[in-house]
Parts: sequence; C-alpha cells; structure tokens
Amino acid sequence: MDITTKAVSPGVNVVTFNGALNARSAEDAKQTFRDLAGQGVSRVVVDLQNVPFIDSSGLAALVSGLKTFGGEAANLKLAAPQSQARLLFELTMFDRVFEIYETVDEALDSLTEPAEQ
Repeated sequence: MDITTKAVSPGVNVVTFNGALNARSAEDAKQTFRDLAGQGVSRVVVDLQNVPFIDSSGLAALVSGLKTFGGEAANLKLAAPQSQARLLFELTMFDRVFEIYETVDEALDSLTEPAEQ
C-alpha cells in the first residue's frame, strides 16, 4: 500500500491510501495517523477512492485513527469508499461511527463548517 499525506490547512490533512487496507498495511496506516497527530494535525480526511478492499485489520486501523484524533467522528472523516468498503461499513454498522462522504471535497467542506459558525 502507498500512503500519501497532504496538508490542506493548518491542522487539517488528507491521507490517501492506494491499495488494500488489510493486515499487511494496517500498521502503516496507524503509524501515519500517529505521525500526523504528533505533528499537530487535529483533523483528517481519509481518501479511500483507490482502496479496493478493507478487511477487519484495516477497519481496526481506521478506528485506531479515529481514537488518535480524539475519538470524535468530526476529526476523522472518510471519503469516496469503493463498494466493498461501503458494504463493510454498513454490515459492521461503522457507517454510524464514521462520517462518510462521496468525495474528498465534501468531507473537507464539512470540516470547515463548524469553524465558520
């Protein structure tokens, strides 16, 4: 799996995963979240557009990321999941835990709304 991060504003990053989020890549995903938190990032959008498969280890990595950023769904949002990932979130009811958006832009827009009010 290839993981890239991009700062979009102070304290906000987009993390893009390319490849399966599974037992092999889950620790890298968790480390990415820990590294960002250590750099002062407080809110993250995870781009899942290029993730064809997520297993239980991958799901656990996303939950770990959620906890890393304070346990609030508003701090770690998921964007553009493919059909397998979307089904996984629905079957495990994690679609009620995470805020899931169709696009990265929609997720980023939702991050800025509370700050503007």
